[in-house]
Amino acid sequence: MITFIMMLLLKTSCGFSVSGPSIGDSRITTALDVASANSEAAIDSFQDLLTSRRTINSFDTELPSNWESLLLQAITAATYAPNHKKTEPWRFHLLGPQAVRRVCELNADIVSAKKGEAAGKKKLERWLGMPGWLVATCRTERGPDGVASMGDPASTAREDYAACCCAVQNLCLSLHANGMGSKWTTGPVNFDPRFGGIVGLPDDEYVVGTLWFGTPSLTPEPPKKKLSPAEVLTRHD
Repeated sequence: MITFIMMLLLKTSCGFSVSGPSIGDSRITTALDVASANSEAAIDSFQDLLTSRRTINSFDTELPSNWESLLLQAITAATYAPNHKKTEPWRFHLLGPQAVRRVCELNADIVSAKKGEAAGKKKLERWLGMPGWLVATCRTERGPDGVASMGDPASTAREDYAACCCAVQNLCLSLHANGMGSKWTTGPVNFDPRFGGIVGLPDDEYVVGTLWFGTPSLTPEPPKKKLSPAEVLTRHD
């Protein structure tokens, strides 16, 4: 069976017919070597993708011309995140100019109340310059008290939040693979009681975070890790 599968793969990649050269043929050996090298290169490339993603704070002011197709591709990747309960709880809300301004003004009010009007104005100007806005939410079943409880570690509510976090990571990685950057924000404005109303979120969804996205104008250096892989891995007999 393995030989047959390999022959089918070779037929696709090298143009051989399944009834063509024998497995000992030099062309088969060369093709297998190439396939192995390509597989190793793909693994290395994927590892690089994982470790090179950065939180982007500086974007070009305009989105690329194909941004919508890239975003849909990223959302598709998001929906393939692990989801134990098969509830598919993730939802995404793409904000237009008016919704963006409302969120930015709400955030500026929050900042002004805490740090003063000048700080709020500065934050407003910066946030209005972010090119792409996507709010990630989690759809939830409400409990008797009106909210879904995450107190039970085996609850659907906790499983769903974890699934949505995995979905956001998939989305960010997909954007990164296509040359777009992102920032997953979880600042106070996301959880302000007024946020859902000004964005237009359904009552059965809560915010996981807001994602800024676009073409990076500056990519940060990799963060210095406090712990090595050996320090976070514990081996048990």
